Amino acid sequence: MPTPAPSSSRPTAQTPAERPGLSTFRAEAHAFVATHHPLRDGAESPSDADFSVLPEKPAELERRELAQALAWRRTAYDAGFGWIDGPTRFGGRELPASYAAAYRDVERLFDVPDEAYTRFSVAILCPTMLSHASDDLQRDMLPGLRRADVVACQLFSEPDAGSDMASARTRARREGDTWVVDGQKVWTSGAHYSQVGLLLARTEAGSRRNAGLSAFLIDMDQPGIEVRPIRQLTGGASFSEVFLDGARVPDSRRVGDLGSGWQVISTTMRYERAIIGTDGGVDLLLARRLVDLARARECWDDPGIRDVVGEVVARGRATALMTQRFLDDADESGVPGPEMSLSKLMLTDNLLRISAAAQRILGTGFATDSGEAATYAWHQLALTVEGLRTGGGTDEIMRTIVAQRVLGLPRS
Repeated sequence: MPTPAPSSSRPTAQTPAERPGLSTFRAEAHAFVATHHPLRDGAESPSDADFSVLPEKPAELERRELAQALAWRRTAYDAGFGWIDGPTRFGGRELPASYAAAYRDVERLFDVPDEAYTRFSVAILCPTMLSHASDDLQRDMLPGLRRADVVACQLFSEPDAGSDMASARTRARREGDTWVVDGQKVWTSGAHYSQVGLLLARTEAGSRRNAGLSAFLIDMDQPGIEVRPIRQLTGGASFSEVFLDGARVPDSRRVGDLGSGWQVISTTMRYERAIIGTDGGVDLLLARRLVDLARARECWDDPGIRDVVGEVVARGRATALMTQRFLDDADESGVPGPEMSLSKLMLTDNLLRISAAAQRILGTGFATDSGEAATYAWHQLALTVEGLRTGGGTDEIMRTIVAQRVLGLPRS
C-alpha cells in the first residue's frame, strides 16, 4: 500500500476572528478550481444522455476517470481544499461545515473529475475513523485517505447478510498480534482498485447478531484476498465479490475496541446515508431534464406533468434544507444522527416519482428503443434507482430507523 509523503507545511487552526468570511472563502475556492477546470456549460448532446444514478462504465473509461479523480484529490488537498472542516493535524483547516458545503457548491459549477471513486474513503471512512480509530491509526491513515494516496472500499455485506449485517459470518481468529480472516463479502464497490477495505468480521466465537463483531482496515493486495466482478442484468460489473481465505490483518489496524464493530459500521452507515441524501441535487438535475423531455414531446402544457415536476422540485429543495439542518446539528455532536435515514428516503422517493413521470411521458418509448435521441436512455433511471434504494440500507430499514430512533415509536 502506498505511504503518503509527509507534508512540509500543515495548516494551522484559525480562530473565528482569523478565519476568512464565507463569501471570501467561496471566492478563493472559485479562483482555485477555475485554474484547473472549465465551467460546466450545461449543454449535453442527446446521444450522450445518461440518466443512471449508479452508472456502469467500461473498464478503460473507469481507469481513465480514476486516475483523473485521484490527481484532482491530491491537487485540492495540497492547496488546502482537501479537508476543509477536518483537523489541521491531518491536513485539514478546521473551518465550519458550512465552508466545506460552500466548496462543494463551487465544485459543482465546474467540470471536475467524478468524486465517486474516492467518496467512501474521503467522506465516509475518514470521519468514521475520527470517531473510532486509535490515535496511531488516525495518524498513519487519515492524511493518505484524504489525499487519495490510499483508496478504500467497504467490506460489510455478505451473501446471507446483505442489509442485515448483524448476521455477518466472516470470521477473524487471533494469532498473536495478527488476525486471520476467512469469509466472503459481496456487492463491494471499487474493490478492484482499492488498497484497503473496512472489514466487518466476527471476532468472538459463538457470538450472535451485533455482539462479537470487530472492524479492521485490511490490505486488499495480499495472497489471501480474491476479488471477482459480479456481472449484472444491466450488463455492468461495477460491484465485486471478495473472498478472504487466510487473509491477515494486524491488530494495530483494528478500528475501535474489540467487539465494537457494530458501533463502527453504524457510524459508517450514517455518513453514507448523509452522502446519499445530499448527493449533488441529482433529483433536481433530473427534474430539469424531465422538463426538457416534456417540452420535446409537446406535453409540457399538461397540468398533470407540471404538477409532478413542481412536486419533485419542491420536495427536492425541502429535502436539501432538511438535510442541511441535520448536518448542522451533527456539527455539534460530530456524527450524523439516525434522522439522516429520512434524507435517503426522500431522495429515493423523488427519483421514483421522476421515473414514473418519464414513463408517463414516453409510454412504450420508455422501454423500447425507437432511435429517438434522449428517450430510451430514461430506462437507465428505472434500472438503477432500485440499487440506490438498497445501498446504505433498504427503504424498509430506513423506515424502521425513522420510526424507532427518530419518532420513538415502539417496535410492535
